[in-house]
Amino acid sequence: MAILRFIKRSVDFCLTLLLWAYFTFGYLFILLLFFVPSSIHLKNSAAVFQKMNHIHLKCFFAWLRFLAPRTTFKIDQAVSGLRSSIIVCNHISYLDPILLVSLFPRQTTIVKNTFFSVPIFGWFLKKSGYVPSSPSEMYGPAMINHLEGIRRHLASGGNLFVFPEGTRNRGGKLLPFNKGVFSIARYCNTGLQLVLIRGTDKLFRPGAFSFRMRKTNTIELELIASLAPDDQSGNFSIGAVAHQARLVFERKIADVDAGRSDGTKQ
Repeated sequence: MAILRFIKRSVDFCLTLLLWAYFTFGYLFILLLFFVPSSIHLKNSAAVFQKMNHIHLKCFFAWLRFLAPRTTFKIDQAVSGLRSSIIVCNHISYLDPILLVSLFPRQTTIVKNTFFSVPIFGWFLKKSGYVPSSPSEMYGPAMINHLEGIRRHLASGGNLFVFPEGTRNRGGKLLPFNKGVFSIARYCNTGLQLVLIRGTDKLFRPGAFSFRMRKTNTIELELIASLAPDDQSGNFSIGAVAHQARLVFERKIADVDAGRSDGTKQ
């Protein structure tokens, strides 16, 4: 039995290496052949970069489906059809943001400021229109520029997806919500689409390197609520909307857990 477990883990490890090799060298290939020329010849290359990133990660998940045939994906059509939306999600795995990029041709998100200082990768983030989360960037002229960029992005059909927990939760319980995204919604006078993510942590566990290629699993994205501004001016209470959003997630997660314990949910 020990030998069999070793073989299975070795297979998972090797297949994971193949996936991450595609992920890494795919970016290098795209950077050299497309990103750099686009940044030179186009004044606004963010939309082009976002589309290329979308295609690359869509291929990544196509490979993942092939290599992990016991994993099925159930993507709510109401989610994949979202446009010009601020999408609020729970966060349970590193796969969550790249899965969302693979769904939307035009997308942006808020990224930890430290990633912007990484050579090449930081340049790519800036050119793609992603927004830093550094406190120094959240106030004053810099943040106004980011907010205006987000407003234009939404108006052109793009989505902003965010994880108000800020980092991955473990055990399915929600972490405290950061209210920054709700400030953005008020500034842009845009409603919020609440999307529940399930199953990504079973395929790619927090703290692990290897994907669980042989585990039977279902990854689901479900639109669980839409929260609109209280009035046309967008002057809703940030704290109240943040509290309402958290309650919606908590109730949905509790319903899912109750269904599983009753044997009605796999």
